[in-house]
Amino acid sequence: MFSRSLALQSASALAAGLVTWQLAGVAMALSLFYGALAALINTGLLVWRFKQGERDYHCDAKRHLKSFYRSSLERYAVVGAWLALGFGVLNLAGLPLLLGFVIGQLAWVLAALLFR
Repeated sequence: MFSRSLALQSASALAAGLVTWQLAGVAMALSLFYGALAALINTGLLVWRFKQGERDYHCDAKRHLKSFYRSSLERYAVVGAWLALGFGVLNLAGLPLLLGFVIGQLAWVLAALLFR
């Protein structure tokens, strides 16, 4: 299930990056790829936590909720730091970076609906 979703997410980011490269140049395409990579990192962390939950099976609701909160905060922190690095330190173009992130996230949602 996850491999097809990741493949769709990666393919959509690649297609958007190639179109951006042809229309706006290499710098904009790299910014878009960087944003799409943020979405892939988010998905990777989500899948990693899901796989951990499959191995560590328990029936404690409080523990599940704690794990859910921790996973959410980890993903927000990592993706936030990744995007801040792109905006601040690397000084990438903002609109393509955000567009790449949005395209990656939308592809993940679409894949989740299609491959359910």
